[in-house]
Amino acid sequence: MMKFNKSLLTAAVVGALALPGLASAASLSYPAGKQITFAKDLIVNNGTTIYTPSELTLRATTDDAARIATVAGDNVTVKVTLTDGAKFDATADATTLVNGFKIGAELGGTGLTVAASPAGTLVGTPYYSASGQELNFTIKAPGNGADAVDPAYAVQLNSMQITNLVQGLFTGSKVGVEITAQNQSGQQILASKADLAKSVWGLTAAADLTGSDSTGTKKIDVGSTNADGSPDPRTWFSASGTVGGSGLNGAAAGSGYFNLGAVVIDIAEAALIGGGSGYVNNYSAVLPNPEYNVVSTAKFDLSLTAEGFSAYNGAIAFSASPTCSATVGSTTQSGDTVTLSLLASSPLLANVTAASPSASTLYVCAIANGTRELVKVDSVRASVAVDYQLSTQRVNPTLDPFSFGSIGFNGTDLVFQNVNPAGNATAQSFLRLTNNNAAACLVEIEGKDDAGKYSRNPVKLTIPAHASATVNSDDLENGNAGKGITGGFTDGSGKWYVRVNAQCSNFKASALNRNSQTGTVTDLTPEKTQGLVEWSVNKANKL
Repeated sequence: MMKFNKSLLTAAVVGALALPGLASAASLSYPAGKQITFAKDLIVNNGTTIYTPSELTLRATTDDAARIATVAGDNVTVKVTLTDGAKFDATADATTLVNGFKIGAELGGTGLTVAASPAGTLVGTPYYSASGQELNFTIKAPGNGADAVDPAYAVQLNSMQITNLVQGLFTGSKVGVEITAQNQSGQQILASKADLAKSVWGLTAAADLTGSDSTGTKKIDVGSTNADGSPDPRTWFSASGTVGGSGLNGAAAGSGYFNLGAVVIDIAEAALIGGGSGYVNNYSAVLPNPEYNVVSTAKFDLSLTAEGFSAYNGAIAFSASPTCSATVGSTTQSGDTVTLSLLASSPLLANVTAASPSASTLYVCAIANGTRELVKVDSVRASVAVDYQLSTQRVNPTLDPFSFGSIGFNGTDLVFQNVNPAGNATAQSFLRLTNNNAAACLVEIEGKDDAGKYSRNPVKLTIPAHASATVNSDDLENGNAGKGITGGFTDGSGKWYVRVNAQCSNFKASALNRNSQTGTVTDLTPEKTQGLVEWSVNKANKL
């Protein structure tokens, strides 16, 4: 059995505990305002090269003070190591790169570049390691260092040309850097690490409902008319939301269009060092206009899908104006899906494709002309696909789909709680609907069950002029061809919360419960209010 000398063991432990004292607590960072994020779209393969931001700065801290206080005249060896698989571009001369670095007061310098410093400051020839991962160079410290107040520093690096970025910037979304400085006795006097560069997809696409008709009062006008005043319901929009607000044959302002919201395509933004955000970089972070921009070969494919779009029969269009005054591009429609292909040269994309980019806003418009019946739209599902058509220099981005917009009817909305399901053997619910108009009125009824799920299909029926109809629980869930009732909620969980939308004004409704054992009839619920707020939820959550 081996025996340990107690005094030697104690000395070894003390020495081991002292080792961390040699480790530097220096900081490594960019100054405020720098954008270190690049467009991921650029990283086609490991041959892609980028130029990082300048002024990555190594600073001492209080813990480093003693180690840098006696470096005057010492040869200080600096090792800059890239992480996450990145390499220095071998075509970038290492000596030229290092000559652009600055030596600060914390290593006895005055902030001059290595090239501008006194002769002999650069010792030997800087070089990259065989792997390309490291840059090594040695400088003679101009004087003793001191942990000075910021913005004093030890070394400030210039922009670096780096490559082999698939692992780091494309797959991992970042590349790091580690820096150490050793005195000529071989002791580490400064060390730190930081993120050198990051990446995200270079484009974004999102919905903007600001100022859209989807968030305003405009509705499909169930009281629209022909020029002679005869009823022609649901052929124009009512800007005020009132029944008949479209005027004679859509003469009122804004009756011919509905702004569903905008698709906003923009260059991606990322956080700036120190706060705020800015556009991500193209290949070089140090050029006068470093922002990522779209190549002229690019093609944008927009797709919009919504239940009810098929009824618009090609009347869904895109415009550069929120009032839909000038539609742009030629859409293609297949059922409920509308598509539009735009080249980078399209006027709709002029902003995002400019050399100094800004957001391009494409308003989605439903157009009315009095010849087609308009239908409601609960939500529009949208996607944007970009093909740069430049496979050797760009990777096509992956953009998340998004949703926006809705079109509703004016007319009358009534909501009722506690409507019994058809399977309730004790009590059945009835809705009594009355149309007090000289024309027939289309009625749609939707349900939401106790689990918060919406009816798969709305119940629809048409009530003749000055007539009434009774709809019971079984009719609501299964329809009733004999009564002219189509659709049906199907089975739900618990009771139903019901919304009745009558596409007319002068409409009344009541709700009753009938006990099948005693025959007693009671009011279903005290709530028979008009309003849509309680229905403004995710209607994709269907049975």
